[in-house]
Amino acid sequence: MSAESNACSHALAFSWWRGCPELTDEEARLHDLLALHRATVELIRDQRNLLGYYDSDEELGISSDP
Repeated sequence: MSAESNACSHALAFSWWRGCPELTDEEARLHDLLALHRATVELIRDQRNLLGYYDSDEELGISSDP
């Protein structure tokens, strides 16, 4: 299993919003994935700063938009 496929498995298993009565299952899954995206982007920025990598988000393929 590659790192990417393992990460994908973890992302698909993440379920903060699923079960929320106000959301359909598909809406909840979207909210879960957006939460993971935002958290991951922030963690990448923090790690990049820790290492002294000051590339722009665009250079690293990170969008500022959710």
